[in-house]
Amino acid sequence: MLRIALFGLLILFPATVRVAVAQSEKQPATLPLVISADFENGAAAWSPTDPASWSVVKLEDGSHAFKLSGVGKYKPPHRSPFSLAILKDKLLGDFVLTAKAKTLQTSRGHRDMVIAWGMQDPANFYYVHLGEKTDDHSNQIFVVDDAPRIKISDQTNAGTPWKDDTWHQVKVVRKIDSGLIEVYFDDMKKPQMVAHDKRFVWGEIAIGSFDDMGLWDDVKINGVAIKPSSLSHNDSSAAQPPVESKTKSAKEADKAPAKANDKSTKKMSHADPSTLEFFRWSGDVNVPDPVAISLDNQGRAYVTQTKRRKSQDLDIRANKDWIPDDVGFEWPADKQAFFHAQMPSGGPDPKKKRVDDLNRDGVKDWHDLTMLSEQIHRLEDVDGDGTADKIETYADGFQTEITGIAAGVLWHDGDVFATIAPDVWRLRDTNGDGQADHREIMATGFGFHIAYAGHDMHGLTVGPDGKIYWSVGDKGIHVVSQEGREFRYPNQGGVMRCNPDGSDFEVFAHGLRNVQELAFDTYGNLFGVDNDSDQKGEKERFVYIAKGIDAGWRCNYQYRGDGYNPWMAEELWQTRRAAQPAYLTPPLAYSLDGPAGFTFNPGTALSPEYKDYFFLTGAPGGVQVAFQAETDGASFTMTNQHKIGNGVPLVGINFGPDGGLYGVDWGGGYPLNEKGAVWKIDVPAAAKSPARTEVRELLAAGFAQRDTAELTKLLAHVDQRIRLESQFQLVKQGDLAALQAVAKTNKSQLARIHAIWGLGQLGRQGNSAAVKTLGELVADGDAEIRAQTLRTISDLPRYPQSSLTKGLEDESPRVRFFAAQALAAHPACGNLAGIASLLAKNNGADLYLRHAGAMALAARGDVATLAQHPQAEVRLAAVVALRQQANPDVAQFLQDADPRIVREAVTAIHDDFSIPAAMPAMAELLTHDLDASDAVMIRVINANYRLGDAVSAGRLIAFAENVESPLAMRLEAIDALAHWRGEPRLDRVDGRNREKYRISSDRTLPTDRLASLIAALLEDPSQKIRAATLAMADKLNLTLSPEGLQLIALDQQLDTELRVEAMRSLTTAKSDLILETLPKLWRAKSAELRLATLRQMEMPKFHDAAVVRIGQLLSRDDASLGERQVAIDLLGRIPGAEADALLVAELEKHLAQQMPEVQLELEIAAAAKASTSPQIAKLAARLQSDAADTAVIAPYRSSLFGGDAKLGEKIFMTHLDAACIRCHRIGKEGSDVGPALDGVAKRRDAEYLLRSIVAPSAEIEPKYRATTVLLVSGKTVQGIVTSEDDDELVLRDAQGKEVVIPQDDVDDLAEQRISLMPEMTKVLSRRQLRDVAAYLQSLK
Repeated sequence: MLRIALFGLLILFPATVRVAVAQSEKQPATLPLVISADFENGAAAWSPTDPASWSVVKLEDGSHAFKLSGVGKYKPPHRSPFSLAILKDKLLGDFVLTAKAKTLQTSRGHRDMVIAWGMQDPANFYYVHLGEKTDDHSNQIFVVDDAPRIKISDQTNAGTPWKDDTWHQVKVVRKIDSGLIEVYFDDMKKPQMVAHDKRFVWGEIAIGSFDDMGLWDDVKINGVAIKPSSLSHNDSSAAQPPVESKTKSAKEADKAPAKANDKSTKKMSHADPSTLEFFRWSGDVNVPDPVAISLDNQGRAYVTQTKRRKSQDLDIRANKDWIPDDVGFEWPADKQAFFHAQMPSGGPDPKKKRVDDLNRDGVKDWHDLTMLSEQIHRLEDVDGDGTADKIETYADGFQTEITGIAAGVLWHDGDVFATIAPDVWRLRDTNGDGQADHREIMATGFGFHIAYAGHDMHGLTVGPDGKIYWSVGDKGIHVVSQEGREFRYPNQGGVMRCNPDGSDFEVFAHGLRNVQELAFDTYGNLFGVDNDSDQKGEKERFVYIAKGIDAGWRCNYQYRGDGYNPWMAEELWQTRRAAQPAYLTPPLAYSLDGPAGFTFNPGTALSPEYKDYFFLTGAPGGVQVAFQAETDGASFTMTNQHKIGNGVPLVGINFGPDGGLYGVDWGGGYPLNEKGAVWKIDVPAAAKSPARTEVRELLAAGFAQRDTAELTKLLAHVDQRIRLESQFQLVKQGDLAALQAVAKTNKSQLARIHAIWGLGQLGRQGNSAAVKTLGELVADGDAEIRAQTLRTISDLPRYPQSSLTKGLEDESPRVRFFAAQALAAHPACGNLAGIASLLAKNNGADLYLRHAGAMALAARGDVATLAQHPQAEVRLAAVVALRQQANPDVAQFLQDADPRIVREAVTAIHDDFSIPAAMPAMAELLTHDLDASDAVMIRVINANYRLGDAVSAGRLIAFAENVESPLAMRLEAIDALAHWRGEPRLDRVDGRNREKYRISSDRTLPTDRLASLIAALLEDPSQKIRAATLAMADKLNLTLSPEGLQLIALDQQLDTELRVEAMRSLTTAKSDLILETLPKLWRAKSAELRLATLRQMEMPKFHDAAVVRIGQLLSRDDASLGERQVAIDLLGRIPGAEADALLVAELEKHLAQQMPEVQLELEIAAAAKASTSPQIAKLAARLQSDAADTAVIAPYRSSLFGGDAKLGEKIFMTHLDAACIRCHRIGKEGSDVGPALDGVAKRRDAEYLLRSIVAPSAEIEPKYRATTVLLVSGKTVQGIVTSEDDDELVLRDAQGKEVVIPQDDVDDLAEQRISLMPEMTKVLSRRQLRDVAAYLQSLK
């Protein structure tokens, strides 16, 4: 029985009346009064979590209020409010709550009061935290969903303005249909916080505080009350179809919020991870460097091995100077030609090491990239003891100079498909010798960017339509199909599909970064988990991959550094946000760090408790989780997520025919070591269940010899694999009549759905009768059948049937969604008015309906006529459609009254390949009164820059002059003018390489206006503007008054930034004033200015002055460390006897008394001068580490001290190669792949911290060091050793369970000694190592 314990109130919910939860389409103007509580007669209507903390008190005016005196004894199951008073016996849907609140807490950042609602039980509800200051845990709207609270606010303010001893007015508005939540504070007209969420559509309401004291009074609630007696007693936890016609009509199903399918909103799960066991299925068979796995119907495993990763398939992080070229590649041929040019055949060797001389011909050229082959192995349990005992190479020879890694494999219907960029291979063993003797390229044109290692093709799976699906990371897509269609997404990752023979190829979805594996659920919905880009604060994302979505990522965003980055600045990576553009389909939820393997339980695998679960692995951290997805309108939400394992770094996973979950472990960190294993996760108690035994036997026997009656019966089987095999066999046989009969009349909904999919396969082959049957099913009484039929019609090449417009008005959001997708494929079956009506009624509430509507519009030629449509949401979708068409008519929307629509039009014109014909109209938006978001302004500025003519320059000048324009955008305009004469290789806004597509032909600057601009800006009240102006003048080689520059440089009242820029301009001016200015700047109070001046003296004309200044600094005790380091560094660069003498003196001083903070500079300077000075050479030799010092940090001891912690923090957070924050957590930032580093300097000394950077495998924390135990029986167990004595060995396995092994049973054991962390010495300089070490030493 499903029990929802509402803080003491036990309610049993019957399924047949879940529709009672449904609210009307619009909230009534006046909701019924539920309660009005002034506490004059007590608080009997409220039930506190700890009654001892609550009381009714008399106020000074004689009235009464409900007082919370502090945190009581109540402890919530997850991080959430500690002190609540819950309104008794009232379950509400829509409501409006108003109240008076007074805090009794002294001022602090998290001073708060709380209102909660939608309370299902202590672990599931919403609340608003009215906190004094805003951060991720304060002053937000939160949800508690079987986990610690997470913020869901679309918008909030800077903080709730609590005043001491003051009553404040508070209001909360909740609307179920749209998911709207609004929170008001004092100002009852404008909400201070807004969110949208539909997971809890009813529940109790409470007042209180997270952990503070306060008073409540005059609490009034108007709302729609739900009676417990009208709710369901059904306790079924089995997955329900998205719309279940058997229990409610289609009309009722749509009126009830989609989330209300169960928990009367939430699926209840009885899955128990403790029932799962991890077993090393490969036993003592080594599986070298595995990446992906697929099992055939006989239980044989096909595993890919990578040999080329990083050594042959290069990584851009080791070749950062290639980034501008790499971003511009659009075909595999571009990458090939580039390699040939950079590493020419026969030499000479590249100036920078790119590849080893692997073919040993004496030169390092592109031929060395062809020496190692990816491989596919086949593993088999020949003797049937449950452990693999045979491995053989199934296929190799994948090794051109642009071949990527073998990251995906799929066995299907006798073929083995493999994704090895730039190709998708179809392989077959025709003679039974265990090796592929037939091989063909099914599709090509993928993965042509160098980019990040691991962003390859993967995710091979079979779709319900019989097509092969796969994914590719952001290394690019540019394909010409067999039919001659071009698909061009060169800077994006995506999902593709085609028939098994390669025909009917298409890009299914795009804008993904690196979804490694794909999974279809029971109803053919496709999901994946996308990796983050290692930006600070960013997270991995669970995505519903519907046809045509753009998830927003472009590979050029990866390299933005400190520049404007749309991915982060415009919140493209986040779940739904109000500020996001409409072309984007955001993720459903955030997910596990380092997502890799991903699959779905086909029905009978593992145990019944894990039916309808997805399984996800995190690599290299070694965490595995399971979760479910519930229908939410036309989309889904994640639910019931829980950890199932930890410790085994599984990469690819797949279910075997025996119902076990198999995964590959490549035996350590990122470096290849030719080791690895295949693991099996299973529920031993269910392994021989009748259901799993039947599936195994059915799959092993095959389906070719089964008759029609059996195949049609199997279409209703509990296991998806059996249903699909039966469907595909009926299609092979061309058994139209059987499929028609099942689709029309079968009692099983799943059988009907599979028959519909089969009819779609026949329809795509040209069977008109199958298409006709599909047309008849569009009006079926089951909403899910209607949805699946329309989905199938959307994939047909032709559909000559009647109008599909009626589907746009269906009560089910899934039906409406697929109807719009069908119209995108068959626009003649609909009309513009119907699509516009769908969009208008949706009004942006369901983003997947918006997406489908925009797709339908994009298939039409009359979209621009919607420019005058009265509904903003319709116009917004029209702009998205015009973007998809690359239609210049999008310029008509630039003058729209709604800023969202203007922004959408601007991004459509500017981004990706741009719409050049609309660019002039966009540039004209740059006027003195332009009032828009940064996303719009920065693109409009860039449009003028890209046009490059005198008129556009004039607009930038006028905008920069205007003191009313936003400061940041004025600075952007000035910088654009500074770089006017030469466009950068990578775009100023989005980092795209548009060298092939430049718009300007003659970049002209109106010099007369420029002179007056500089004069005006040098008088600007903003010193940042004045500094930027000096930099612009210097960049454009414009002469400024040396006297004026000197005055600025010496003015101590000015900001350092401006003075530094004036000093730099003065050093490049042809004036002797700089020589008299420098000594004065040496005495400046600003250390930053002194350092900048010192660095400028590397210029040859200042060498004499530099030697004087360096001598002064090194002779003084009060010189800053930064100045001493820069001074010594300059001595290594400045020629001459005086500089050498100073360097000798410092070297001797260091050798005599040790100056560790400058040792690194001394080593570098001495090395630079050693070849010209024997005396310095001898001293340099003495600096080298003592031969007796065998510590791994010996060569790096000069990086122990003297680093800049601020620079180290920047490297830690943002460095492209190091990406430390990608694996480590500090406070709220980072991930849990590696150890958290909060307070690490308290626990570890400086040498340990440096050692962990330069030699991470030298000392691995025990909890990150796994041991594999080989038992006498031949089986293996892996885990962390917790204790050992003469009698037994105790491990903690992947699930945290204790495993006790008698020592007599142990044959051998091997401890993992390879850290997951790369050696930073390969990606950071010694100075950078020192700075990172300094940062770690600061973490106390």
